[in-house]
Amino acid sequence: MMTYHTELNAPEEIHLRKGGRTLQLIWENGEISRLTSTTLRRACRCAHCEAARRRRTDPADGDITIQDVAMADLGALQLTFSDGHDRGRFPWNYLYRLGDSAEAPP
Repeated sequence: MMTYHTELNAPEEIHLRKGGRTLQLIWENGEISRLTSTTLRRACRCAHCEAARRRRTDPADGDITIQDVAMADLGALQLTFSDGHDRGRFPWNYLYRLGDSAEAPP
């Protein structure tokens, strides 16, 4: 069973795999999260994406990749997607929980 991380527990390693289609996070407890680019794009919590979800429109299609991964602040990543979207911040604990609920092939 996964334990929830706080804002300060960064992964030990962060890798983009499969041409930007998978983000792999290796946590300090040895667990590995593999999140697809589409899962992450659909999970974006910025105001634009939250509004799109309320309108029941899908901000992502199957061809989205992650083009850049940057530190947003001490407790989050900022991802840039192939559709140009780069507004969302993904806190460590949110990424950890997404890894628990979304599966990507190794």
